[in-house]
This record gives sequence, structure tokens and C-alpha cells, in this order.
Amino acid sequence: MTVRYRIQNSKGKVIFCGLLPYEVTLIKDVASQSQKVGDVGIRAGVLRNDSFTVYGFSSNKDFLKSSQKFRTQLNVILNSTDSIDEIIDSANKSINKNTSRLIHNLTTINAHNIQEIYSLIPQDGVSLNMKKQISFAENIVKKEPKETAITLLRIAKNNASMKVEFSVFKKLFVTNPELQRRTHNIHKVLMNMFYLFFSDFTDKNVEVVVGDESTNMAYFDYESVHVALYHIIENAAKFIKTDSILNVDIGSNGIYTQISMDMISTEIKENEIEQIFFEGVSGNLPTKIGKAGDGLGMYMAKKIIELNSGLIAVTPYPRTLEETLGFKFQRNVFTINLPKSKSNHTKF
Repeated sequence: MTVRYRIQNSKGKVIFCGLLPYEVTLIKDVASQSQKVGDVGIRAGVLRNDSFTVYGFSSNKDFLKSSQKFRTQLNVILNSTDSIDEIIDSANKSINKNTSRLIHNLTTINAHNIQEIYSLIPQDGVSLNMKKQISFAENIVKKEPKETAITLLRIAKNNASMKVEFSVFKKLFVTNPELQRRTHNIHKVLMNMFYLFFSDFTDKNVEVVVGDESTNMAYFDYESVHVALYHIIENAAKFIKTDSILNVDIGSNGIYTQISMDMISTEIKENEIEQIFFEGVSGNLPTKIGKAGDGLGMYMAKKIIELNSGLIAVTPYPRTLEETLGFKFQRNVFTINLPKSKSNHTKF
């Protein structure tokens, strides 16, 4: 950069500073649009308008020779400051939004974990006698083995949720996400994910039928696709009809390995087919029954699948529409395609 600069708003708040530490100490000596400062050959200047003050410093030979060129460059910066401020403000809002969302979600998940533990092992019972904590907990586990197993599975799912939150932050909210693509057995990857949602489907008396163990492989970044599958399966567990079946098939579709999830779930209208993958958008019925969430799950799933050179789509079957307890359900098939091999991977 030929000119290093510092921008302050009308209240003196520094919006941006690209000056060297030594140059910051020289600001107090800058009183004109162009002057020499310091002992190392630096031209500096200051320009102001009603909204901003811009300090500029340069050791570029052309600017050291020509005061006019330096002032022209400083004017360009000052005239662009409104746009720069808007860009910085927009970027900060986006970062703060993502950070706030991460903190909120991690706090909520952590609270759920604490609640799960204390629902099984009461806090007051543990704190009564610190020396007998282990025996106290051991007796509860012996008396309630099934409830203990369910609690552990829920905690495992919550821990996976926290991992998902961190992975989303690493993979989606950086400019050039690092993807470690490898070849993976799809059946194994799916089973590792479905066990986390065992209690969710059990609570709704939903039978999950995953096709016979196969050798179908796909080429992708495990951590990010793990996040995508988490959100897709979470979506299925949330909206699938009680007392129904979720059929999961793994097959081949040209250069892709294809996963299809066939279920009876909440109605997806024709105008919602694409919208359910938009950021912040939830369907009409999920919103109505209070299960819409923040509308980010399927948006992130689509973005991650595409990041891995894959495709995701939903096919609703309106003719299968049925109504139960005032809520509309229909057959919906979610299809995920992932490249079979490195040679089928396309860089976006």
C-alpha cells in the first residue's frame, strides 16, 4: 500500500487504522494536507469533512517528491470514507450476528446438558456429602439403567450439537474454508449420525430403516458434511409424522453417490420447495406449530453440500396430503448427492 491511513469519525472514534506504530506517535505533529514528518523520510497529511478525519502517511518516493500527488490520494480516501464505513459496519454486524448466534446456541446446549445430568442425578443429592458422590451416582445408575442410557445418548447428541456449532463457524464464516476431502463409506457415516437422534425418533415412535450396509463411497470433507447431515436429520426428526417410517436408501446416480430420505412429514408447499433452503426461512406449518427454529439449518446444509461439490433437493408429493389433529402431512423425499471420487469433484 503506497499510503497508510487512519480514519476517525466526527466523534473521534477510530474506524480504521493501518498506520505503523511509529506513525501513530507522529499524528500530533500533522497539521496540514501535506508535510514531511519524522526522521526517516515520511510525508503525512490530514483532511477533514463534516463526518470524517483522514490522516495519511507514505514513504513512497513519488509521494515524497510530489505534494500534489499525495493530497490527491488523500482526497480519494476521504471521498471514499462513507462507503468504507458502510462496508465496515455491515461486516461488523455480520460478524457480531454470527458470534452472538454461536454463543447463544452453545449456552442453550450446555444448559440442556446440565438439565439432563441433574434430571438423572439430583444436584442436591451429590452436594450433601462430597465423599459419597460416586456411590450416590452409582446407586442411581444401578436403579435406573435404561434412563441412564437414554440420558447419556441425549448428552452425546448435545455434545455433537456443540461440535456442529464450532464446525459451522470454521467452515462457513471464513473466506477460504479448509476442507479435508477424503473417500468415506456413506453407510457408516449415516449410522454414526443417526444414533445421535435415536431418542428423538423413539419418542415419536418413528422407525428408521437404513438400507442394507453397502460399499457406496463418496468423496467429501467429513467434518463439514457431518454438519450438513446433522441438520438434515434433525429436520427430519422434528417434522416427521408420529408413528411413521423414515426410509433411507443409498445408491448411485451417475458420478454421484445418492442418499434419499423418504418420509411422511409436514406439508411443503410448491412455493416453499426452494425457500426452505434460504437463510432465515421456515415453512408455513412449522411456523404455525412452533417448530420453525431460526431457519438456518437447511440453509447451512445446502451451502455445505454445495461446498463439497454436491447437490441437495426436496421432492414433495402433494397428492399424498393428509391431515392429522389439524396438521397437514405429506410424503417428502430429500435427496443428497455427493461426488463418488476426487475426479468427480468440481471446484467452485
